[in-house]
Amino acid sequence: MKILRRVTRGRTLGLFSLIDSLWPPLSPLQVPGKRQGNETQVTANQLLPSFCYILAASADYSDADEKEQISNLYFPPTVRSLKEIYQMGDLPQRCSFWAYVVYRRLQEMGSTSPDQRQFWLFVTDFSLQRESEISSGTPKTLPVSVVSSCVVDVEVMETLKSSSPCIVFFKDAMCGNGKIICIERTVLLLQKPLLCRAAGADITELTGPVKLDYLDSTTQINSICTVRGIVVGINERTAFSWPICNTCGNEKIDQHPQDKGLPYCSHCCEAVTSPVFKMHLEVFLNCHSQPKSTVKIKLLQKSISSLLESATMDNGSYEVTSVLRKESSGQPESSSLALPPPLPRCSLCDSR
Repeated sequence: MKILRRVTRGRTLGLFSLIDSLWPPLSPLQVPGKRQGNETQVTANQLLPSFCYILAASADYSDADEKEQISNLYFPPTVRSLKEIYQMGDLPQRCSFWAYVVYRRLQEMGSTSPDQRQFWLFVTDFSLQRESEISSGTPKTLPVSVVSSCVVDVEVMETLKSSSPCIVFFKDAMCGNGKIICIERTVLLLQKPLLCRAAGADITELTGPVKLDYLDSTTQINSICTVRGIVVGINERTAFSWPICNTCGNEKIDQHPQDKGLPYCSHCCEAVTSPVFKMHLEVFLNCHSQPKSTVKIKLLQKSISSLLESATMDNGSYEVTSVLRKESSGQPESSSLALPPPLPRCSLCDSR
């Protein structure tokens, strides 16, 4: 090992928040220079360290072998349930947990640079989904903010970009006051690493589909929920549709260079004879959970197709009256939830 540099608490708060979660050490500290037989031990309630040294492995370093014994000096992370994390106090501390990722909001926030990215994951586990928690006031999902200082492995990022359900191990995330933030030195893993096996906690499998909280007056901003109600109106001012290529899905359709009457796909370099139409549609619902309010929802394409299935006229347009009084639901299927990115503002009586 070689020393790279000496760092202090004031300049590397992220690193020292991790050190604080490991303090005091498992083995009592010894005062240098004292003999083994007459050692003076530092008490466990001593002040937290104010500086540390960052070390680097030598060039011939190799990863740990599964057959190697883990040192007694290693302090494995305490794996908590999401309910325990939600009920933690205001003081932020590092926590590790398993979670099912049920929705991803991977748009970069505030910048297009990968170095400045920030995205959201919405997660759950058995402790939030079990029947005994339905009326306890505990939410069924929690948001996790992944900020730019958290380095996410390429394999993990590719998994998060896919639409398939996945389970992620969050190691040393910052948790407190019901919030979870992945910051500097937080690690996201798809499987439990060797040195975490000593923690001895694995995720408990869910026994059914993921349940979400219904929209009500207590629903927080930047959360996911289930919405069910009767369509009482359509926002015709914002409704529009556009054609896409039925072959490659390209949404930028041009006029054919030879025949101006035909749509043309520059990706396929051919005429689009049977274009597929996408729509932007917002509807107003009367919901049982909010009997005195009207809820406005921006629908996903699948929900729009289901809602307009029986409202299509011969000329390809839609009869508004055929949509009214229909029941619309925001219940998600598998990991693809009902809130399109960016997360919409559901307005209760046209308010935030």
